Amino acid sequence: MNKLSLIAVSLSMNLFYFGQSTIIFEEKSVQISNNVEIQALKLYSEINNGNELILNVLTKKENKKLSNQDKINYSKVRVKKLAAFYKDSIGIEAQNLLIQFKPFQNKRQSSNGHPLTGVTWTRENIKNITTRKGIYQLVVKKQEKRIATGYINDTINGVFKATYDSTYGAYLHGKYTSVYVPSGSYDCNCNELTIELKEFFSPSEILLAGLTTTSSDKMLMTGGMIYIMSYCDGKQVALKKGTRAEINFYTIYESFGIFFGKQKDGLIDWKLDNDIETILNPLEFNEETEEMGGLKVLTDKFGWINCDAFVNDKGPRTQLSVNMAEKVAGTTAFRLIFHDIKSVLPGYYTNNKRDHVLFSNLPTARNASLLVYQLIKGEKQIIWSISELETGVDQIVSNLNFKTTTIAEFKKITDKIWQ
Repeated sequence: MNKLSLIAVSLSMNLFYFGQSTIIFEEKSVQISNNVEIQALKLYSEINNGNELILNVLTKKENKKLSNQDKINYSKVRVKKLAAFYKDSIGIEAQNLLIQFKPFQNKRQSSNGHPLTGVTWTRENIKNITTRKGIYQLVVKKQEKRIATGYINDTINGVFKATYDSTYGAYLHGKYTSVYVPSGSYDCNCNELTIELKEFFSPSEILLAGLTTTSSDKMLMTGGMIYIMSYCDGKQVALKKGTRAEINFYTIYESFGIFFGKQKDGLIDWKLDNDIETILNPLEFNEETEEMGGLKVLTDKFGWINCDAFVNDKGPRTQLSVNMAEKVAGTTAFRLIFHDIKSVLPGYYTNNKRDHVLFSNLPTARNASLLVYQLIKGEKQIIWSISELETGVDQIVSNLNFKTTTIAEFKKITDKIWQ
C-alpha cells in the first residue's frame, strides 16, 4: 500500500443485491463435471458478502428444445446436485441454499404479467395454483461475514522477561505493572522457567499492537491490558491448580472488572471473569505496607488480561462508513478511538474488494478519532491518517489525508488523545 492507494472516495452504498447467472451442464447430463465445479466456484467467489445469486441450470438452447417435463426433470436433479456440491465442497450451510422454481407461463394471467383479479377462490382454483410446475433454480446466499481490519502485533512495544529457578518465587517489573509468582507454582520438570510480560496502556501501544476493547461486540473502556505467560523449555506452562499469582496495575486507581482474552476472527475478544479477586488501593503509595498503590489482581491463570468495564451508554446508536478508492493491503488497520472514554473499536471490511469499512453500533454524540494506518515492513515508519469526528453527526468519511512518518511521530500524536 502507498499514499496513492489510500485516497478516499464518496460513499458507495452496499445494497442487498440479487444477481442471476447460468451454469452450463453437458447436454442431457445431470453430472457435476469438473467444468461445472469450476463454474460454480467462480460464480460463488464473485458474490459479495450478504448478497444472493440465482443460478439457472438450463441454457437458452435447452429451454427451446426440451419439453416442459424434461425441463422440470433436468433442472430439478441438476439443482439438487449443485446444492449438494456447494454444501460438501465449501461448506455452505443449508439455510443459505434455496431451491425454487420459475413457473411456466400461465395462460390465466393478464398482459401485464399479474394474476387476473375477480377469480372465485374455490378449492379447485387453489389446487391449480399449488400444483403449478416450472423450471427449478438454485438461490445461493453468501453469508454476511465481517472481516476485521488490521492484525495482532503483540511484540511491537517490547517484552519484559525474567528467567528464574522454579524452586523459588519470581518478580517481574514492567513499565505499568509488576508480577509476583510464588514458589512451587508449576507442575513441570524444568529447573529454569521464563516469564514474559507485554503491556498495552497508551493509545499508541494499543493501536500498534492491533488491540481493541470489545466483548462479543459490546463496547468496553480499558484501564490497561497485558499479556503474561510462563515458559518451560520454550513451551507455555500453566499455573498449578490452587496457585495464585499477583499482578499489580500501578496506574489504575478505580475498580475494574478483569477480562481474559482469546483470539477470535483476527481480534482479541474479551470475556469477564467474575471469579478473579481484586484489591484496590487508591493511594499511589501505602506508607504502612510500603507498597505501591493501584489495582492488585490475584489470578490462577495467565494469558491476555484486561482491566475493563462495560460502557453503559443506552442512548441512540449510529454507524460510520469509510470508503477507499482502491483495495488496501490486508495489514491496514481501521480503528475508532474515543476521546472521553478509553475505548478503541475495530472497523470491518464489508466487501471482497476491501475498499469499504464499517463501524457499527456506535454511541452517538461522542468525539472520536478515526485512525487508518499500516506499518512499513522492515522500517520504523508508518503510513497513516487521522480524522476527527463526532459520532452520529459524521457518518461517512470520504476524504482521508495520508502521510508517512516515523513510528515515534505516530506515538507522539496519538498518545495525546487520552491526555
